[in-house]
Amino acid sequence: MKLFILLITLVSSKNSDVLIYTALNLAYQDDFTHSVQVFDTLISLDKANPLPYVFKAGILDSYMLDHSTVEREDEFYDVIRRGLKVCKYAERKARTREDSAWIYFSYASLFGYRAVRKGRNKNYLSGLRDAYRAISYYKKTIKTYPKIYDAYIGLGTFHFALSELPRFVKWFVAPGDYREKALKEIKLAADSAKYSRVIAMDEYAWVLAYVRPSHKAVKIAEKVVKMFPKSRSFLWTLAFTYRRRGYWWKVERTFLKLVPMTLKDQRTYHYSLTILFYNLARAKYFTGKLDDAAWYLDLAYFNLYFVKEKQPDREQMVKSMDKLKTWIEKRKSWRRKHGKRPSKNS
Repeated sequence: MKLFILLITLVSSKNSDVLIYTALNLAYQDDFTHSVQVFDTLISLDKANPLPYVFKAGILDSYMLDHSTVEREDEFYDVIRRGLKVCKYAERKARTREDSAWIYFSYASLFGYRAVRKGRNKNYLSGLRDAYRAISYYKKTIKTYPKIYDAYIGLGTFHFALSELPRFVKWFVAPGDYREKALKEIKLAADSAKYSRVIAMDEYAWVLAYVRPSHKAVKIAEKVVKMFPKSRSFLWTLAFTYRRRGYWWKVERTFLKLVPMTLKDQRTYHYSLTILFYNLARAKYFTGKLDDAAWYLDLAYFNLYFVKEKQPDREQMVKSMDKLKTWIEKRKSWRRKHGKRPSKNS
């Protein structure tokens, strides 16, 4: 009822940006259902505007990533398909360079979301085709209207991804390391983007921590979490920046926060729980709490047993869990023999 009243108020203001910001803020707080409803409202109000399709596709992708599921993939691909059709119609009706640029941005983002999802499903070559389409349209966006800084997060994402492709896929593309270029582009979006600033800040923290583990990455991630403390995905980024710095006690604390937040909304999403409990077990291991590590790893195995959906990285997850189990058993065996914690060189 509160959402209905809010929508009536916002719609009456005839300000689509207010609706977009409202929906994005709902998504940042893991309220994916209401966020999608707002974008559906925007689509119904302005059938010739491709931007709501872009954001809805992004929210659906975020939902599936957050829940470690593919249950909304059909809906996701349908939104992409309909959004691309609207782009073609809107392109013919554009009156200004800025209008045209936002349409090119929409093309780029829709191709980009599809490319990323295909990549997650390990359809690399098909994903690359969409990725290059996205890059081409992002460049066209900036050339047409340079002030659309939202395009830079897309460019940065794909420049980073091209640097990290599996070796067998790199044979098909021009070799190169674009990570520093990606960092500059994502930072520009984090500083100046109209709609994507928060997501760009989060991504900048993650990529910076990956490329160059630093206290700066931690501070940015902490800032985003302070802005949206109810967000699981932003906490995951924060945990990653802590891990890259070796702050395992902080990694442990962050994952402990994530447990009740994840159980609240994802109790039946067993692969999501598998990943969470595995990571918490790993943090417990590196803080020397071996019994806790073994207990959480058992929870990870327990949840994995109930996973029915096909997961592209399941085999790698099992290998990682088995490896951690071996580490825990070896460390416990050492303690039983020596009665104290082994040194780093033991």
